[in-house]
Amino acid sequence: MGNSFRIGSACARQLAQHGVHLALTYSSNLASITALVNDELKPAHPDLRISIHQVDVSSAEQIEKMFTEIDAQHGQRPDILVSNAGYGKRVPNVWDISLEEFDYTITVNLRASFILVKGVVEHMKAQRWGRIVFMSSIAGYGGGINGCRKHPPSPKKNKKGKRKKKNLTCVM
Repeated sequence: MGNSFRIGSACARQLAQHGVHLALTYSSNLASITALVNDELKPAHPDLRISIHQVDVSSAEQIEKMFTEIDAQHGQRPDILVSNAGYGKRVPNVWDISLEEFDYTITVNLRASFILVKGVVEHMKAQRWGRIVFMSSIAGYGGGINGCRKHPPSPKKNKKGKRKKKNLTCVM
């Protein structure tokens, strides 16, 4: 779980409150995650096993290395995977997005989640229990490579002029 910033840190705090051992990840902000672990999580939950792993999720090799470290430090693969890593760069016009930028965005925001799931699913199937949680920002809802429109379009209306209800269901 990426924890260097707000959402990941909040998830780590909540899971720790429920007695869940944690394998926390970061890309580049070691100071932030170390402070979270040493100043908050370990003092409040001294019996939890908490490990920190640096990983660039754009690299399948680094993701596999992370799982090897987790296996060694926790004795198993995660029971709960929270995929919170993401990348975005505000580029308002599609013609300004290079193919390299597009590929990197897809690699971090889509391919990495697939590789992470592949790394835990066999363990979850074997024990007949597990949870996979994917997170995304609202930026994926709007236009551009990473940005919402300032004024979202009004909700669709049916023929009688009533707004159509939007439903969202996620089953994992």
